[in-house]
Amino acid sequence: MNSLKPTLTAITGLGILSLVLTGCGGVQTGTGGAGAGGENFPTKSVNLTAPSSAGGSTDLISRALAASIEEPLGKSVVVENKPGANTAVGTKEVLNAKADGYSTVLAAESLFAITPLFVEDPDALKMDDMTVVAPVSEEEYVLVVNKDAGLTSLADLLAKDNIKYATSGAGTGGQLGQAALFALAGKKSTDVPFDGGSAAVTALLGNHVDAVATQLAEVKPQIDAGKLVPLVVFSPERSDYFPDVPTAKESGYKISVVQRRWLAVPKETPQDVVTKLTESAETAKDSAKFQEFLKTSLIGEWEGKPADVNTTVDADTKTFSDLAKKFGIGATK
Repeated sequence: MNSLKPTLTAITGLGILSLVLTGCGGVQTGTGGAGAGGENFPTKSVNLTAPSSAGGSTDLISRALAASIEEPLGKSVVVENKPGANTAVGTKEVLNAKADGYSTVLAAESLFAITPLFVEDPDALKMDDMTVVAPVSEEEYVLVVNKDAGLTSLADLLAKDNIKYATSGAGTGGQLGQAALFALAGKKSTDVPFDGGSAAVTALLGNHVDAVATQLAEVKPQIDAGKLVPLVVFSPERSDYFPDVPTAKESGYKISVVQRRWLAVPKETPQDVVTKLTESAETAKDSAKFQEFLKTSLIGEWEGKPADVNTTVDADTKTFSDLAKKFGIGATK
């Protein structure tokens, strides 16, 4: 690794810098008040909100989790899509619902750790607005370019004078990862936002932008077809799916971006209800059905306990905030 290349480091309880998509202290982790009737929960179907449009990763993970959690929970789980504002609309609706365990949501880390850097909202959700039930999934990001551009390495891309990069929206992991990478490289760049990862990839295929960083599943078919070229992955280690593609860290830029999601309920949900949900979620995650879904969808399992979500959120939120201030990223410009 070239020692003259810029690096970005942070000392956290998690080790070296991790620009992870995972907010501040005081987060509820299944410590809601004791409620009556929790020992009989559930007595009816449970709702799981996927705060995104149908077909995206949040939707697919929600449906796979719902299908796997029904058996240990003992009742059906109904998935409902409520997209809007980078998952804020659906997440906020659930967290403001009755805290009885029947309203759950698959929360995305970017909403709490990254979106506030790009979107100024005095009513933005905070981690202490919820009770974390269980960590669920994590997805790697990859930086890709159009094969027709003739670029075969990150160095080739960084040789361009002004890099136009696509994002799937304001406050997403792909946006922060690219903005941080180009800032560390000292390159002039222009952010071109789109409504979702699919639209961003389409723009890249049409040569309307130079690059896009998005989740693996959204670009692997085009990579396999030879239409897109992966330059770096933003995960801490090389991807099992693209073992020949270096990490951003290996390329001299200590940046890691991972989209993480967890199951959550309103803050005051009774402890015994949360415990039932947590135990059922862990059983669902371990099931052969869910593990096969993760494998075929190029999605990793986020292992650990509810408290691990909170620890990661605290560390990442500070890291991202410091990064944004240092390089003038997002609303800090």
